[in-house]
Amino acid sequence: MHATRSQTQTATKLGGFRLLLLIVTCGLIMLLEGFDIQAMGIAAPLLMPLLKLDPVQAGEVFSGGQVGVVLGALMGGAISDAWGRRNTLLLAVVIFGLFSLSTVFVFNFETLLAARALTGLGLGMAMPNVIGLAIDSAPAQHRVKAVTAIMAGMPLGGAAVSAFAAAYMKQLGWHSLFYLGGIIPLALIVLIITLPNTKGIKASGSTGKGIDALFGGGRGVSTLLLWIVFFLTSSVLYMMLNWLPSLMTSRGFDISMAQLSSLVFNLVSVVGSLLMGVIVDRFGYKWAMPLAYVGFLAGICGMAFTQTFEPLLISAGLTGFFLLGAQYSLGGVSPMYYPPSARGLGTGVAIAFGRIGSITGPLMAGYVLKTGLGPFHGPAGVAMAMIPLVIIAGLAVWLLTGTAKIFAE
Repeated sequence: MHATRSQTQTATKLGGFRLLLLIVTCGLIMLLEGFDIQAMGIAAPLLMPLLKLDPVQAGEVFSGGQVGVVLGALMGGAISDAWGRRNTLLLAVVIFGLFSLSTVFVFNFETLLAARALTGLGLGMAMPNVIGLAIDSAPAQHRVKAVTAIMAGMPLGGAAVSAFAAAYMKQLGWHSLFYLGGIIPLALIVLIITLPNTKGIKASGSTGKGIDALFGGGRGVSTLLLWIVFFLTSSVLYMMLNWLPSLMTSRGFDISMAQLSSLVFNLVSVVGSLLMGVIVDRFGYKWAMPLAYVGFLAGICGMAFTQTFEPLLISAGLTGFFLLGAQYSLGGVSPMYYPPSARGLGTGVAIAFGRIGSITGPLMAGYVLKTGLGPFHGPAGVAMAMIPLVIIAGLAVWLLTGTAKIFAE
């Protein structure tokens, strides 16, 4: 199969301004994804009573959005290998922009659920394609840096919507969050159409489709390990996002200190993402990735076993640095476990497992908060529950980076 150069490219390396434009455009898309995820949580205290939704319905709305993200990651990864990363990304951005904007006009449970599920579908479709574009377009020595720079947009988006809401939502209302979250993605279409439309082209010795693409050619072990790592890391991330302020207040600190800990976690995670990308590109992933999980474990243990404010704040920063640094660096490395013809599918399915973790993690935290974990109760029990998850994820990363085959192109 051959594609015309004007329409589709395979692994065409960019440099200078074109690569910078790709990173900025894809980074803005991830920033808007982080913006939207946080926006719903900020708007919920006003929106849910307005629509007369009970807690069960509110939970279904949040879960519906995440289910849409899982399905979108699977769909976006699969069709990008055939249709092209840019084309799929363009569709994804149109979907999540339009349906984020539609949230402004919801009038009952059903319309809100549909709006959030379809917004999630678009958001899920976007992530494997921004990663795929970076992998296909960045020179090998800058590949992971490009991915982590793009993915750092997500926590920046969360911080941006929090700052905007604090400054303007009282005057402009909750609608303003979704006007911004819907209109800005649609404005990015002008930039997206300038990106190369890379895709996987089958050559002789095709890797096949579906199950064969994921598990054929000796890729079964690496595929399963990737799924385990993405699932467990996202589970812990979303447990952290939901649990961190409660940990701080349960230990006697006021709400302003709890908010400070969340701010530190998010801002340091951006630094961790960028620095880990540089480290992996400069020194290789085989030792950097397992060591990142050692640092991740140290941060979680610090949060579980320390009681005073400064050590807890340091532990939150350490956790954010290594948690997001490791996850986003893995996003840059993981496509290389698949040949180009299966790269979108392999990345999309791994991201989907991570998104499933984003659903199960908070559910697990809720169960531990209710029942306790042995002698540990409340947020301390949640912290203890995270430790074995991080250990298992770290062991899986160690096995993955030490044994699995990497495809150069």
